[in-house]
Amino acid sequence: MAGCGFDAAIAPAAEIATAPPVPNGDPMRTLIHVGAHKTGTSLIQKYFRDRMSLPGELPVSFISRTDTNKLIGWGQHLVEHPDRLRSRLETELTRSPKVFVSHENTLGHPFVDGKTSLYPDAQELTKALASIAVDLDPCVVFYVRPMADYIESFYLQTVHQGACHSFEEWYATVDPGALRWQPIVDALDDTFGAERVVIGDFSTISAGQNEFLAHFMQRCGLPLPGTLDYRPVRNASVSARGLEIALRINPFLQNIKERRAARKFLQENFSNVTGERARPMPASVREDLDARTSGEYRQLSERAR
Repeated sequence: MAGCGFDAAIAPAAEIATAPPVPNGDPMRTLIHVGAHKTGTSLIQKYFRDRMSLPGELPVSFISRTDTNKLIGWGQHLVEHPDRLRSRLETELTRSPKVFVSHENTLGHPFVDGKTSLYPDAQELTKALASIAVDLDPCVVFYVRPMADYIESFYLQTVHQGACHSFEEWYATVDPGALRWQPIVDALDDTFGAERVVIGDFSTISAGQNEFLAHFMQRCGLPLPGTLDYRPVRNASVSARGLEIALRINPFLQNIKERRAARKFLQENFSNVTGERARPMPASVREDLDARTSGEYRQLSERAR
């Protein structure tokens, strides 16, 4: 699909009403980026945060990640306090004909104990999100990546947050049968209509973060700025040496302030920008995951083109 960007005409899904036109004749557009985790969401959020601070840079209203913590949280606010996000979207659409929200926790927690899917609350939260944005011409963006890369990156994130388990110890708690993107995409398609769902592929980051950002905006129909040169590299992954250091020091960190300081130190001094990328996943696990999930990923990556 060409993408359901702000400048593209979209046939409304059966369950979703079309918003009335704004005074200039263009339809209202509400672009909601819902993840997944570890697919460049922080980079996108930081870029738009910084660009929107410059007057006249982009003709779109952006709701900050700090604000979406209160409006969406881990999805619970969509169910318990739907008026929060609804009111904010309506307010932003009085200021601009286009509003952009990016929040990787929108579909809830992945890897929930006792649940048998990657994002077990995705279906419920997708419906809650649709009920909030139903008449605001919503377009939803979801990015995927090869599942083995996602799993390895998510493990590294747990270490960043203070864990000291090995990859093998952490992976023993994961149900390999639950590691699929398709059920999440199906929930989005079924609720919003496939023509309102943009699928992206995080693998485009291999061309560089500026190219990744440009591709994201083009996929979503967001206007590109005159110059896209966003530096320095954001959210670099930890290096092999950095992972070893983190696993050794994490047991001694006593609070979130110390963990954040340690993470900042490792990202600045022991990242994959200057050292070999950490690869804690055993080859046998990667081969098994690739065998289980590569076909599904290839189909979704084709849709992301």
